Amino acid sequence: MNSKPVVLFIIDSLEVGGAEKSLLDITHRFRRYTPVFLTLYKGNYLKPAFSQKDIKVHSLNQEKSINDRILINLIEEKIKIIDPSIIHATLLKSCLISRKLDLKIKSIILINSLVNNTYSLQRYKTLNPVRALKLFKTQLRDAISAFKVDCFFSNSQTIKNTTSKAVGINKKKIKVIYRGRDAEKFNIIGNQVLRRDIFKDADKVFLNVGRLIPQKGQKDALLAFAEYLNRVKTRDVLAIAGAGPNLASLTVLASSLGLQDRVIFLGRRNDIPELLAISDFFVFPSYYEGLPGSLIEAIFSKTPIITSDIPENLECVNKSTALIYKSGKIKDLTDKLIYARNNPHQMNSMIEKGYEYAMKNFRIQEIAEIYENHYDLLLD
Repeated sequence: MNSKPVVLFIIDSLEVGGAEKSLLDITHRFRRYTPVFLTLYKGNYLKPAFSQKDIKVHSLNQEKSINDRILINLIEEKIKIIDPSIIHATLLKSCLISRKLDLKIKSIILINSLVNNTYSLQRYKTLNPVRALKLFKTQLRDAISAFKVDCFFSNSQTIKNTTSKAVGINKKKIKVIYRGRDAEKFNIIGNQVLRRDIFKDADKVFLNVGRLIPQKGQKDALLAFAEYLNRVKTRDVLAIAGAGPNLASLTVLASSLGLQDRVIFLGRRNDIPELLAISDFFVFPSYYEGLPGSLIEAIFSKTPIITSDIPENLECVNKSTALIYKSGKIKDLTDKLIYARNNPHQMNSMIEKGYEYAMKNFRIQEIAEIYENHYDLLLD
């Protein structure tokens, strides 16, 4: 019989995403608590990876259109079976649903994770009026129900500040815990056979990793890279690793810019450490983030970084550890791409400073310990 307290993680699905991968990395390192996952909607790409780490996953496999009351009943039935001491919800839909659960009978602690800068001004600026109104209605729902949560875990100080103001949460209820990575996974030597196989005759490789959605800024990367090639005249390539709804539009844009031979869409990949090891630069043009796990991975891989200046990124890097450009400014990004290529000594000097900072703040072993320590405090 398991004597460890159970933490039930409620999450939308186990599709590939920063929050999902981070929770896998964190929870399989727990020593004093037993993690159990409950996914609400269809999408279980990462479920085998959780099983390999002996983490139990219960999947409801519902459509996102399911009635909230029906979904809540299904969740409560699972809670009776799992008998958790803590419920820890992640991603906005799951967080809002978790607040409707009847947890009073057994006095279960409720935690919500803040993993995206959901209500940032930067995000509102990217939305059309209809979607902005829809987000504002969600923000109101969030604000009305936030009092039901015992504690919030925030991926970054930026998210804590923005969300506490937007939703009216007392900052004392929000614990900032950075998203970590296993540094050893990225301490590898680049496979030159793999590089030639993927990138053919490329001179320099600029890599971007992220979902293909507007907030990740891949459109800006394509526009800047087209101008970069016009000015530098090299056989460099831009590789984009990730899947998402913007693939078709990005492919059309790349073709219209004449980049069909210089931009490679790699799709969803399971070998990001290997890709980083064979790339010369990492490009990260996001408009808003949670705490960017892909950026942390690039730091641990010691890949020189060119990134946008959004606050979330600046909690991971600064001007002494990365080339930073003004978010949304294509010319500035182009200039930084050219500078990176032409100044290898300066770029390499930034790497070690960034790596040292990451080792102090983003090592996954310490992050897991912080989670468990805070669970202890909440159950005390």
